[in-house]
Amino acid sequence: MQSEMFRRPKERGWFVTQPTYPGSLLTLAMILFAVLLGTPTGAQDLTILTYNIRYDNAGDSLDRWDLRKDALAEEVLKHKPQVIGLQEALAHQLSYLNGQWPGYERFGVGRDDGAAKGEFSPVYYDTTAFALLSGRTLWLSETPARPSKGWDAACERIATLVTLRDKRTGDSLLVVNSHWDHVGIEARTHSAELLLSELHPARRNGVRMILMGDFNATANDSATLYLAEHLLDACPKEHDGEGTFNGFELEPKAPKRIDYVWLSPGNWSVLGYEVPHPKVKGRQVSDHYPVVVRIRANE
Repeated sequence: MQSEMFRRPKERGWFVTQPTYPGSLLTLAMILFAVLLGTPTGAQDLTILTYNIRYDNAGDSLDRWDLRKDALAEEVLKHKPQVIGLQEALAHQLSYLNGQWPGYERFGVGRDDGAAKGEFSPVYYDTTAFALLSGRTLWLSETPARPSKGWDAACERIATLVTLRDKRTGDSLLVVNSHWDHVGIEARTHSAELLLSELHPARRNGVRMILMGDFNATANDSATLYLAEHLLDACPKEHDGEGTFNGFELEPKAPKRIDYVWLSPGNWSVLGYEVPHPKVKGRQVSDHYPVVVRIRANE
């Protein structure tokens, strides 16, 4: 299991910022490297899980982290995911999960300082299935190469980008895990633009992609609609009204769907979609539900 600062990106200063948010030189290099290593060669099934685990807040009383952490760790393992994206995780929460999830490694840094301070949006991956090729953190702001707050956002927001190599096929996979701002409408719109710009080299070169996380936006939000113009929402239409945010309410009346898994169009078939409602002693395991998606790579 890697430490909190596992392979902290050294290339942050390479990012080229322009008003139209073109992909960075580093991202392009990552994608070209991945293409050279291997383009898609065969069908493969994956289970992807995204989960806002709620940061450790002593004020959560009966819903605080130490009362629900065991159940949360077990819930994730129950689904046997090959790739996991977490949001709101603090360094000590990740240290605990590291010990509960043998066979997984992770990449990600704290959003406050690019090291260990503040919330992480890490990517965990099953080491029997994948090897890490490269990774970096992108701040959702006008200065995405360094810790910063963007536009009308209430706080720093990040996206974690990793390129993985499938050990069975040699194929490369770009995984992005992000947590968008809960206040700034402009920030969410620009976050969508920035991420799509970063993903463009992969899309152009045929690299399979997965974008997941807590987007703090419903399906009708303008930023979410913009993503839907370019990516495939893994949620089937019949599940569109199924919410993912419960706010720790025992019986949420109208939970909102704000957690997503997006896929590069044409690369994947969705085999299954599930929003489990795990409980611990009758209470919610987090203020969000996990989203579990089973996908198959198209040949």
